[in-house]
Amino acid sequence: MKRSSILCVLSLLVLIFGIVTVQAGEAVRASGPVLPKNLRHISFVGADGSSCRKAVVVRNAANNLEGVAAEKAWIAWKYPNAKVKGQGVSGVGNKTFDSLEIETASGEAKTICFDITDFFGQW
Repeated sequence: MKRSSILCVLSLLVLIFGIVTVQAGEAVRASGPVLPKNLRHISFVGADGSSCRKAVVVRNAANNLEGVAAEKAWIAWKYPNAKVKGQGVSGVGNKTFDSLEIETASGEAKTICFDITDFFGQW
């Protein structure tokens, strides 16, 4: 085989491996946050958290400590390397929400709303 053919084949393999790796990473990312073993009983339902009408609902947290840890895991999954800049709790009707102000890795400010009704006030 000629040197140029070998280089072409190697380049193609690197390209294919890169695409497969990216797709595998997206598959893991799409499935949800990876929670520590002691929090794997917690689940997330609802929407994307872009408003409290579209809140991320935290289910099965035993208490505030677990619920807040789960919120942070969800943010780390959805917005890698984001920093939490502020937090506030509010209520509407019989629901309680935790709104976290974050700064994404790219510097964008976002507010993420979690429905924490399931665990709020549990110590």
